[in-house]
Amino acid sequence: MTTGPQGAGPTTYELLVRGELSDDFIMDLGARRFDPCRGKTTLLVDVIDQSHLHGVLGWLQDHNVDVERVNPALSDEKGSLIVRKTGA
Repeated sequence: MTTGPQGAGPTTYELLVRGELSDDFIMDLGARRFDPCRGKTTLLVDVIDQSHLHGVLGWLQDHNVDVERVNPALSDEKGSLIVRKTGA
């Protein structure tokens, strides 16, 4: 999926959460990629609209996962996703 303006398809969001999440938990969330590191996990989630993003964040809250950061994912000039460093 690509990151694009509203109406151009799903937007990929990068979420930084506290704790290292299991593979099953990540699959239930629908995340495409995760990087556990230093007690935190970076997730990439494709979101179709604002209500979907709120649903993802609500699901994490319902499962007692603390969200530290939510940002649209960055991409390089070739369109490849760039994951921010956990401590950044």
